[in-house]
Order: sequence, then structure tokens, then C-alpha cells
Amino acid sequence: MDATNGAAQEKADFFDASMHMVHITGFPRRQGVLVHPVEAPHGARLDVWRTNPNDKRHISGPSGEGAAFSTRTFSLANSGNRTLRAPKRSWKVSVEPDEGGERLAGMARINLKSMYNDPSQMREALAWHLFGRAGLPSPRHTYAKLALDATYFGLFAVIEQVDKRFLKDRFGANHRGNLYKAYCGDVGCATLEHRTGHDGDDSGRQYFTPGSNDLTYRLKTNEDDAEASTYDDLARFIAVINGVGLRGGTERFDTDAFRESVDAIMNARAFLRWASVNLLLGSWDNYFKTPSNYYLYNSGRQGADNNFMESPYFTFIPWDYDNCLGIDYFGTQWQYTDILDWASNTRRQRRNHGPSRIPLVQNLLRNRDYRQYYLDYLEHLIDTEFNPGTISAVIGAGSDNGLWARVRQAAYLESGTPYGQPFTGRQFTNDEVHLSGCKQNELRHGNEKVEGIVHYVRMRRDSARQQLQQLRKTTPRATDPAAFATTLENAAAARVS
Repeated sequence: MDATNGAAQEKADFFDASMHMVHITGFPRRQGVLVHPVEAPHGARLDVWRTNPNDKRHISGPSGEGAAFSTRTFSLANSGNRTLRAPKRSWKVSVEPDEGGERLAGMARINLKSMYNDPSQMREALAWHLFGRAGLPSPRHTYAKLALDATYFGLFAVIEQVDKRFLKDRFGANHRGNLYKAYCGDVGCATLEHRTGHDGDDSGRQYFTPGSNDLTYRLKTNEDDAEASTYDDLARFIAVINGVGLRGGTERFDTDAFRESVDAIMNARAFLRWASVNLLLGSWDNYFKTPSNYYLYNSGRQGADNNFMESPYFTFIPWDYDNCLGIDYFGTQWQYTDILDWASNTRRQRRNHGPSRIPLVQNLLRNRDYRQYYLDYLEHLIDTEFNPGTISAVIGAGSDNGLWARVRQAAYLESGTPYGQPFTGRQFTNDEVHLSGCKQNELRHGNEKVEGIVHYVRMRRDSARQQLQQLRKTTPRATDPAAFATTLENAAAARVS
């Protein structure tokens, strides 16, 4: 096994583990939020080891083999929007190689998400499970208990960082391209709407403000490369998905010319699979309502990996799934939303009461071929992966093998009583975690409403199937379900024609 394959396997083994213990010693306790990374002082240490999810100790010690990874060179920062200043915060742990020159499973960062919005402690796990089953290039997930010195900070979701290591694992030789992360920033939210200057210029200059620290589309790789950092590849992508240069109004999207131009610049079928999964999950805080919280990666095509600016090929990479499967703050019943008209579903949540501007979804679903693939894959999902029986089996509330068995003990350790406030700052009591995660009950906290996951899945499946029955009158199923292989062709398999 070569070094690259060995590193990829090591990371796979890390995320296949049921739970890890992340133990930090010698790092001074601070009451304030760590908005920026703070380097570990002299004498501090980070240790990581596998642990048994059923261990009833707050800080479960390593096995006889000791810690799997230890380093004295690391930094800590808090992360997230809603969770940045929450009583139980999310953490970013940036790690340097240990004394032997090894990284933690090849990774430079550990993302520890507090799951602050989710009483079940399982929603992100289910979302990443479904994306994995869909064969999409997406982060992996596991769990960890976090402790600083003798203080237990609680149960956290561990989310794989989308970075250069991620790109190398997913795209092989095509890992040197441009990775953009979407925010709400200098040019508004990352809608992917076409922009032009007063002189008609629609180059990359329209999508970033030089020197800004609050970019909407933030280049995460090749920042110091004069050619690659022009954003011209992103501008070209945005022009294509908006049908720039094609004749006609909205009807131009329902043409072979539009489909062929999109297929030439992005993995459209991977995006449509994402759209199917995301719509069923009811995950709104991404390229749906916001829109932000996603990545775009221009890998170039195979055989042109060093010429990705001239031969761009984009893949959509999902991110941030703590608000899904029935979590809502706006009075929206995401389980009943329209499966084709996404924008209409968002009017109530937007301050101006206008719909989301999401042309990548809207324009692709105007095309008969893309709409066909999307509807066929959505139906495939509700027939296979997204139904109450399958999701219940993954949760496994009555067994020792499902997600519930992985989270219950570490979650219960955050409070000394069933009904008392957890000392970790988690907003849900142990009883509420049990009612939501094990019993699948509905909960309310202030403006937040949380459906039981399985009940949400049942409602979403039934609503989607009813809508499909009507849509099938004009768009009958055309794709053999056997064609929906788990492994989906990505940029590394798409050669330059």
C-alpha cells in the first residue's frame, strides 16, 4: 500500500470508529469565546484515543496501547454561527504533527460540533450517512467525547474537514484545483446569481472585493497563485448555470444547449443527487433558504488537472447539517414543502418575504432531462434509504448497534439528573434527549420546534410520494433504479473530450 492509500485508509478507520476521546491538558480555561485560534501554551497536550460509547466514565482512559495520537502543538477556536456564543460551543482543533512527524489520521483539523440545536444528537450523523449512500463527495462523521483537564465538555459530532487532504482523498490527481466556500459577505449571500459591472464585465472581479475579510465566495486553496486566484473560473461557472449567451427567456433552460453547457462545466448529476437528499432532509440553512454553507470545487477534468482554470469542472460539496429532519424556527413545515418549487418554500423565513434566489436549483430543474433525473432519484430514495423503516434501523433505538447506542451514554453524562440543566451548557435535558432520540417525540424550545426524526421522515416521504403521483402524469419514471449505483462518477473520471 502506497503512502497516499495508507493515509486515506487511516482516515477511513478514524471515521469508522464508534467514538473517540479528545483529551486536552494544560490549556488555560477561558470564559470568553475563542473567535480566533489560540495556540496551546507550553506544557499543554492533546491526546486522542478510541473509546467505548458505553463507558460510564466522563473521561474514559486509553486502552493498553495508549493514545492513538498525541501532540503539544495545536490550537483551539470556537466555531459556528448559532453555536459560537452558545453555552455549549462547537470547537475547531487545529493540529500539527506529533513528535514522530505524523498527523492525526492525516488530518490538520478536528471539527467538534456541539449539536446544540439537536436534542436527538443524531441528525448530522443521519445526513452524512445519506450523502454517503448517495455516493456523493461529502464529509464523513463520527462522535467524540471532549474533556479539558478534569472537566467533561460533553458529546460532540466529529465532521471531516473539507481541505486539501479531503480533495486528495476524493479527487485523486485532480486535487490541486480551486476550492470555494460559500458565505454571506461582501457581495451578499452566495446565491450564484450572475453579476456584471457597469461596463458589462462579468469576470471574476465581480465576485470578490480585494482585501476584504468578509468574502461571499472564499477561495480556500491557491490563494497566492496569481492566475488561479482571479475567480475567473467561478465567474465562468456562474455564467453557464445562468444560461448567459443562450437565446430566449426562461425557456432557454429547457434546451439541449443549456444541458450540454452545464454538463461540460459541472458534475450536474452529483448536484441533483444532493438536491434530492437535501430536499428530503428538509435542511434549509444552505443552498436553499440562506443561501450559504456549501463548497464548490473546481478540479478540472482528468487529463487537465494542471489546467483547471482553462478547463474548469465543478463539484458541489455539502456542509453543515445540524438544522434538518424537522428542526424549524419559522413555523415552516419542511416535510410538506414543494419538491420542485424550492424558492416558494422560503418566503416566510426571509425578511422581505421574497423567495430565495437559488438559480442553480431553479434553472436546472427547468430542464426536462435534469428534472427527470432529480425526480427519479428522489423516488429511488424514498423507496430505499429515506423511509421510516430504514431510518429507524439506522437509529436502532431498541438495539445495541445503532446511532442511539453510540450517543446515549455520553449524552447522559452531561447531566447528573434526568431533568436538570446539563453542566456542559447543552440546552436539552437528559429526559429530552431520551424523548427525542429514543422515543421520537416532538419537542418545543422557545421558537424552536423539533419533530421526531422518524415521524418527520414518514410525513416527508408521504408528501413527496403524493406530489410525485401528480408529476408522473407528465414526467413518468424513466431511469432504471439499478442505474443509481452508490459510486457516482466524479471529476477524476470525466476526461476532456
